[in-house]
Amino acid sequence: MRFSARTERDSDFTFSVLSHDGGGDAARAMEAWIIPAFGVNLCRFSVGGRNVIDFNRTLLLARDFTGTPVLYPTPNRVRNGVFRWEGKDYPQRRAGKPVLEHGLVHTEAWEAAEPVADGSGARLEAWLDFKEGGTLYQSFPFPHRLGLSFLLTARGIRVTYSICNHGTRELPFGFGLHPYFMKITGDDCTWVTLPANAVMDATSDLLPTGRLKRVRGSIYDLGTPAPVSFLDMDHVFTRLRRGKHARIQHRGAGLGIDLEATRDFTHLVLYTPRGEKYFCLENQTCSTDAHNLWDRGFAMESGLKTVKPGAVHSGSVSYAVHFQGGFHARRFPLPFRRYRGGAGGTAQGHGRIRRRMDTSDGRAHGSVVGVQEVRIRAERGGSQGGESSL
Repeated sequence: MRFSARTERDSDFTFSVLSHDGGGDAARAMEAWIIPAFGVNLCRFSVGGRNVIDFNRTLLLARDFTGTPVLYPTPNRVRNGVFRWEGKDYPQRRAGKPVLEHGLVHTEAWEAAEPVADGSGARLEAWLDFKEGGTLYQSFPFPHRLGLSFLLTARGIRVTYSICNHGTRELPFGFGLHPYFMKITGDDCTWVTLPANAVMDATSDLLPTGRLKRVRGSIYDLGTPAPVSFLDMDHVFTRLRRGKHARIQHRGAGLGIDLEATRDFTHLVLYTPRGEKYFCLENQTCSTDAHNLWDRGFAMESGLKTVKPGAVHSGSVSYAVHFQGGFHARRFPLPFRRYRGGAGGTAQGHGRIRRRMDTSDGRAHGSVVGVQEVRIRAERGGSQGGESSL
């Protein structure tokens, strides 16, 4: 079993590449490709030559969302691009424009050490400093260092973040990873499990109201595996079940990915756009618009984290690989389910949410379909059964 690390360059990017030879088994070989100069983006994670996470080169050059953007200090959306903390407003801006979602750092050039490898794994260390006078500091004026560590082992890739607060005030933050997972076995054979007890209610523009809705018995109950092909979601889940983690199964390929996260990751976003070759399953330490939720009195629901002056906080997400002889399909409790929600009738607000990408400014925009209708079949062409409404 051998690990290696190298730097590769092409006309557009400089990659730090972490590799594992699979112990001589090509099907278990892994590689992680990371671009420090473009938001320290884990742009590709491959297993056995298959890209579990991948990126669009054109989008990344445009500083758009692809690969694995790092979301900090405001994962997901921020109401009007401004958050409030301890009675003060903090406009989020980059290059003179308001930042409405996904934070400040996913387009930044990070400092990074040379990638290294030894007998236990291959790793890369990167960091960003928020210093007085810097462009990041203007929007998030809390002196600190944000560090990121990537470790590739025989189990998969682990991403560890750390925040060292150099200031004299408490630092409020959210951190998240936004991987674009490939449907490598197609829509019908890519299945997800998301062991959450609640989904966050939201407005039509995908901002949280502060209310939580129980998922049990609804379309949002993904405690047992569900095929991506029958989901049309852009939702924030929380109250994760202790000791459980999200899982992706590529059925027929004998490949699974467990999203193992430390307990500070209290929220998960599931985004399953129709007609795309990817979907997103995003571990976050907080909700959408977390600072503003906290300010409105929804501290628990927001999941907002803080770091005391002089303290260090860290956490991690691992994409742990499982090899099996093939996952066996299981029927749903009902062969056919049909859910409808009128205005205000869904946990994510006013019907089915779709998201389109406006590549001119790199922002994803929510649009609303007034009536939600999602059908889940145990098998393609399966017989119709009972019907349920949310």
